Amino acid sequence: MDFRLSSLLIIGLVTIVPKLNAQIEIGGEEAVEPVEGQEDDATEIYLVSNWSRTSSLLTESEELSAEPLGDREFESFLNSWSFGLGYRTRVNKYLSIQGGISYLRNGESFKYETPDSLFTYNTTYSYIAMPVKALFTYGNEIKVFAGGGLTPQLFSGYRQDLEWKTEKNATGSETIKRKNGYSSFVLSASVNIGVQLKFSKRWALLFMPEYRIQLTDSYEQLDAYDHFGRALGFDLGLTMYL
Repeated sequence: MDFRLSSLLIIGLVTIVPKLNAQIEIGGEEAVEPVEGQEDDATEIYLVSNWSRTSSLLTESEELSAEPLGDREFESFLNSWSFGLGYRTRVNKYLSIQGGISYLRNGESFKYETPDSLFTYNTTYSYIAMPVKALFTYGNEIKVFAGGGLTPQLFSGYRQDLEWKTEKNATGSETIKRKNGYSSFVLSASVNIGVQLKFSKRWALLFMPEYRIQLTDSYEQLDAYDHFGRALGFDLGLTMYL
């Protein structure tokens, strides 16, 4: 099945699941009684953007002859934006499970500068990701979250933006895009802690810092290097109660 169609089906399923409530009649009037262990706002959908300070752990491959890292040893952080939507439900008073789909990016940067010349690049790796998390949840009007989970990622693309200036003041730039030479699937783990502020019956603001580490190699097995992404940032978004 086409991956895009599969993703749409997943999103559809998680957004049409109804809240489970038991209804009883008292004195001829109908009242709603929450399912034991749940609250009125037990089920939510959310839309977030994620800002992260991303970097990578780059090492020489142990399966091939050692190849020096060269200038890549001095790569630094890159600020990246990602986006996602998903579904969260309370399993009991203190435990919530959430899952979703996101467009996730991480990368690194490099800069070499002298009084007369400059060479820089920003490298971005893009993925279609499906994070699944278990969160300790406390509160109602103001919710506090703590927990984490796993994020399967399907490789979407590579982009490198280069700029340079020579000693003769000649300047230039180039963008490199490619999809070959990278693992089609990687797995990351994340740790989260955050807060959610309910400002109306149906809506809340979400702020959730996250630390994410990549558990599997970004590059193919026969590459000279092993590459593992890192990200420290936060989710900021809106939550709607169902």
